[in-house]
Amino acid sequence: MLLLAAVLAIIGALLGAYAYRAAVSREGVVGVAQPMSFGATIRIGDLREVQLPTDTGLATVKWSNVDAVIGKLASTDLRAGQTLTPDSVTEERLPAPGEAVVGLSVEAGRAPSESLDPRDEVLVVTGAGRPPRRAVVVRAAEPDMAGRRGIDVLVRQADAEELALASIDDRVAVVLVGRG
Repeated sequence: MLLLAAVLAIIGALLGAYAYRAAVSREGVVGVAQPMSFGATIRIGDLREVQLPTDTGLATVKWSNVDAVIGKLASTDLRAGQTLTPDSVTEERLPAPGEAVVGLSVEAGRAPSESLDPRDEVLVVTGAGRPPRRAVVVRAAEPDMAGRRGIDVLVRQADAEELALASIDDRVAVVLVGRG
């Protein structure tokens, strides 16, 4: 009986030690050290190692694979302190074939007063009886001292020249229609 009790105590101690190790076991994953905006090239200085429990169920990039994300582009805005997911990075550069990025200069009152975020869907209105053009915001600056905003939009390449010329002629208004 005494031997059985000793064997059970040893088994219990081993199971307890195993459960404790599993509970405190951590793995290094890639975390974001400083904010990065959509389209930014990821550098090692932008990242840091974060220790997480091994059984979180979260989609993460292991720190041992950090070299695989260096030089790629942020496919979304990344905030400091969050972990990097495989979908947070991409190799695709904008614009893709058949697309163009057009820089618009928009005066106050011709764009939403709230900030525009990357991937926001907008309509670019040029007037002169032309239909509005659908576009996606790539970057948007805050208004300058004169109240003008620079807004980079992704459009079909066929629309790029017309929108650029309308911006030069100060015939552009931007309408926010959806959030990305």
